[in-house]
Amino acid sequence: MTDSNKNFNILMDKETPKITNVNSRIFRVLSMLLDHFIMIFIIVPPLIMLIILGEIGILKISDMTFYVVFFSMIFIYINKDFINAKSPAKRILGYQVINLKTGKPANELQCFVRNLTICVAWPLEVIIGFINPERRIGDFIANTKVVISEKEKLKSIWTDLKSITLKLNFIGILIIGVIYFYGLSLILPNMN
Repeated sequence: MTDSNKNFNILMDKETPKITNVNSRIFRVLSMLLDHFIMIFIIVPPLIMLIILGEIGILKISDMTFYVVFFSMIFIYINKDFINAKSPAKRILGYQVINLKTGKPANELQCFVRNLTICVAWPLEVIIGFINPERRIGDFIANTKVVISEKEKLKSIWTDLKSITLKLNFIGILIIGVIYFYGLSLILPNMN
């Protein structure tokens, strides 16, 4: 091996972890942003349609009905990791949320709890996700982390969705969700 090849190999051994770390940070933040755009694409059109139908008089919508629909959409956003601990973007980019203690996919309740911080600290979560691609604030609360996983097509959501059965976690998530959103409704003006 020539001196230039040795120098190149030494340089690559030193620089590859830095490049890999930067790429994992960028891909992790891209995953968060892609999830955000996908979920907004799912949530915003029904809300806009509801507002338009209410404004033109086709539907008579009270403020409370609108808030119930709005918070239901936010509930869907928060539960984006619900199916096999992978959100749509995590499936596309090859990530999965795992339980920190067991190393297995996080359960539905852990995925729900880790995403509760998104409603109040989304920009901060993105910054933390860039600093620490494996764990953001919600992961510390839920005792989870994000790891590299097999990439999947979005169609896999339907396959996984068909195999879901009612679990005790689902009831817990609904109860926590109602309490959480009721608390948020007390903070928002003009809801009562």
